[in-house]
Amino acid sequence: MDVQGYGSRDDRQHASIQHGLLVVADSAAARSGLDRTTWHRQGAGDGELAILPAGSPEPVVADDYVRELAAALADYNHDLAPDARMRVRIAIHHGVAMPGPNGWTGQGVVGVSRLVDADPLRGALKAFPDAHLAVLVSRQVYTDVVAQRHTSLRPADFREVVVRQKEYTDVAWLRVPGHDVHGVRLEADPPERPPTVGTAAGHTYRAEAITVVNGSVDATHAVFGIKRG
Repeated sequence: MDVQGYGSRDDRQHASIQHGLLVVADSAAARSGLDRTTWHRQGAGDGELAILPAGSPEPVVADDYVRELAAALADYNHDLAPDARMRVRIAIHHGVAMPGPNGWTGQGVVGVSRLVDADPLRGALKAFPDAHLAVLVSRQVYTDVVAQRHTSLRPADFREVVVRQKEYTDVAWLRVPGHDVHGVRLEADPPERPPTVGTAAGHTYRAEAITVVNGSVDATHAVFGIKRG
């Protein structure tokens, strides 16, 4: 998780935000029955990378913990001026994480780090100025936990987005508690263009296809293309 707009605050605000982030995170965990003392936590001032122990219930993390985190943030921000509020981005992913000589390693760590910095997630808080929290779950978490109805969350409350961060490209699922993420334009969205592929009125339009491949692929002599229906 990461606090939006931390860099624009002064030094005293930084200390207050760091303390507040730990308070709301601890409160949310206690209310949802999770023990943060068992988490491997790597602080970053305005954020935290948390590696949960094996066996942690993913539905509780994606559902209860996020709900309680949104409630704790609302309580924290209740009496604060709009420009002093703490607004948080959180990403949830399932993957490999291993302790390394200078922090946690593994593709799971890389993936969740790219997700929390993703443009669609940042753009969601800008699109909803009164929102306290924006959530991005990885393709794996959405497919295995949300879509299979292991939580009280409705798949319809999520919006599929494309994440492009450094060398990482994948689809993920965006939710802003208390807000409808469908139809709102995010800063990360590509410029609107007619869906037609071809040339019209002197302008050329093109389609874009995104293919996510996991693992190695032998594509020797292969040809990939798109055919219009």
